[in-house]
Amino acid sequence: MLAAALAAFVSVFIAEFGDKTQLVSLTMATRHPPLQVLGGAMAALALVLGLAVGAGGLIAAHIPAAVIAVVSGAFFIIMGFFALIQREREGAPRSSRTGFYQTMLLVFLAELGDKTQLAALLLAANFGHPLAVFTGAMAAMLLNHTLAIFLGGHFFSRINPRLLRQGTAFLFMAIGMAIMILAWFGA
Repeated sequence: MLAAALAAFVSVFIAEFGDKTQLVSLTMATRHPPLQVLGGAMAALALVLGLAVGAGGLIAAHIPAAVIAVVSGAFFIIMGFFALIQREREGAPRSSRTGFYQTMLLVFLAELGDKTQLAALLLAANFGHPLAVFTGAMAAMLLNHTLAIFLGGHFFSRINPRLLRQGTAFLFMAIGMAIMILAWFGA
């Protein structure tokens, strides 16, 4: 069981570096409290990884990867568009959980069918210890996203909010287009 957890930790940690879900956490941390972003990301990742190791190939068997990619990609493009046209109101009250819910939804959609989810699925099938794989993969995700949130909250949050909002909008649109293009070409 330790081998399964360690294999999951190492493979998921490396695969997640620079991944779109890590970028989502980084950018969300520039606009929302770090604990909300981390909580939203971990909730989404736990659900997606739980689906991967628990349900195995059910999603892949019933929903084509191309459909998942198109829906995820379109959602990112729409979120980018809304971030671009949204006017930031200084001092406007925000929901105390806005960062949590936005991060959770974006990370969930970005991670569906992602290489780390597939790695967890294959490791669980290979080792036969889904709980150990889940634990190792979640520990890797926690470390990886904590690093991204720290960078987003401490360094990128000092950038002009208007420029940051525009950069985030274009990043979300680029991620959405990349998801759809990669699905189209079968990468």
